[in-house]
Amino acid sequence: MIPPLRKSQRWRPLHRFIRKWARRRQGSDGDVVELHPGRVYILPTRSGVVFGLVFFTMLLGALNYSNNMGFALAFLLTAIAVVSIHHCQRNLAGLRLSVSGCEPVFAGQPMECTIYVTNPGPVARWQIAAGPAAERTPAVDLPGGGSAGLALRLATDHRGRLRCPELRVSTRHPLGLFECWALIYPQRELIVYPAPAISVTVPRPPADNDLDNAGEAIRGTDEFVGLRPPVPGESLARIAWKAWARSGVLLAKDYRSGSGTAWLEWNALPATDPEGRLSQLTQLVIEAEAEGQPFGLRLPGIEVPPAAGRDHYHRCLAVLATYDVTLDLHAR
Repeated sequence: MIPPLRKSQRWRPLHRFIRKWARRRQGSDGDVVELHPGRVYILPTRSGVVFGLVFFTMLLGALNYSNNMGFALAFLLTAIAVVSIHHCQRNLAGLRLSVSGCEPVFAGQPMECTIYVTNPGPVARWQIAAGPAAERTPAVDLPGGGSAGLALRLATDHRGRLRCPELRVSTRHPLGLFECWALIYPQRELIVYPAPAISVTVPRPPADNDLDNAGEAIRGTDEFVGLRPPVPGESLARIAWKAWARSGVLLAKDYRSGSGTAWLEWNALPATDPEGRLSQLTQLVIEAEAEGQPFGLRLPGIEVPPAAGRDHYHRCLAVLATYDVTLDLHAR
């Protein structure tokens, strides 16, 4: 038996049609968007629908009993509702909006952006809210010539370069009987890094054992730096038995002498699926940056030269975020 659709699911096709129609009609937006009256839409709220039903009932009662006071009250309420439509639309039209922030985050973390709303006119604007099409931020009031920033939290489900979702600016001022809204489509590209691996058994790839390169670290016994796949003839004392008991993956303890440049390599990881390897490489990049160790990144078809610093850190994470896993499939 097919379960019945919820009310929100029943209206989704209509909502998608309206958004596509508005996108074709308006096109893409620039850095600053001005809401001219032609792109401001208005519909009654639930309170407005109830108000209409009450008005219709009052009008039927007045007609049935020929009650002049009933007619006067019904028409007075209708006039108030019609005037509120004008004020609601005027409260939103003419505002200027811009989007800023949207710094990169890891998949699964909310991305924080800010919508700056500016009121260029002398008349105050009331109860202005904004956010993704399915959400609303707390409403703010704007004095004449004033501005305010509305904080947004955009959900991130997967890695990669994503388009900024459509944003909805709305108001229900003055009576809450009608809601005026406008859709904006910022031309901003968001980047979401892969979610770092949460397993503690992610191995740290060893530094190159190339003595021709000054500053390179060599394998030794001075400092424990992480776990790595065991090599043939590995001493049983080097095996990480506790990690093997937790994860079932046989790894060896890695010790280093000195602090050199490490290569984070795709083929040196225990994960088999591409997304798992990207998560492990992300964790390794985070650890290397936290320790201040220079590192390079090698993926099938891509190589990032060794370096250190925040710029190199974000560059490597951006490479992991946009990496096409089909390159690995072709390499095989």
